[in-house]
Amino acid sequence: MAMPVQLPQVGVSALSDEGTGRVFVTIVDDIGYLPLAQALVARLKERARAVLVGSAPITNDTWESLSESLAELMAQLGMRQASVIGFGAGATLAQNLALDQPKLVRTLAVIDSSTRPHPSRWERFIDRIEERLPFGLPLRLGTKGFNIKSYVHRLRCPLLVVGTRKASSFIKGELKSLASLAPTAWEVVIADESPEREAESLTSTILAFQDVPAKCPQKRSAIAV
Repeated sequence: MAMPVQLPQVGVSALSDEGTGRVFVTIVDDIGYLPLAQALVARLKERARAVLVGSAPITNDTWESLSESLAELMAQLGMRQASVIGFGAGATLAQNLALDQPKLVRTLAVIDSSTRPHPSRWERFIDRIEERLPFGLPLRLGTKGFNIKSYVHRLRCPLLVVGTRKASSFIKGELKSLASLAPTAWEVVIADESPEREAESLTSTILAFQDVPAKCPQKRSAIAV
């Protein structure tokens, strides 16, 4: 009987690395999303090289060191370019990688993610205030915490923003906000109820997304899968 997969308590690690061809890196730091991430990777490895990366909890205090560890891990695994997928707070590492090393990230997909890792009530309150401000994001600047809204205009790779049945109303709002702000974003809703169909729909959506031109992507409106 196979031992259950455990997420690391410190740093990041490759939980699995299978398949050949185009590289997909899937990042997860939440045990609740691990089954869906594993199901996605199991389908991707049939057509590409699929690497599942487990991360220690991603917070405002850990995202920088974990981002560095992710880049080091990808270098150790010999990756020159990859399509990067982040579940929940795992999207923080994926987004930062796309900003910090744009040549390394061909496409970026975020699933049920907020614009910052595990935002507190106070941070959500600040978000609501900033959404009403006519200029910039002044309340967020100068803080050590990562928030993609501060830098989303710098994203150049195609971005796939995905919501699933697990997404809360807050997360759904965050996804819509990110999709509207990013210059090259596509928004998709996966509405399947069963885990099997959900994984199949997510896989087909991510694979289809790879046909978007990486150099000159065109923004598209939201669709339902």
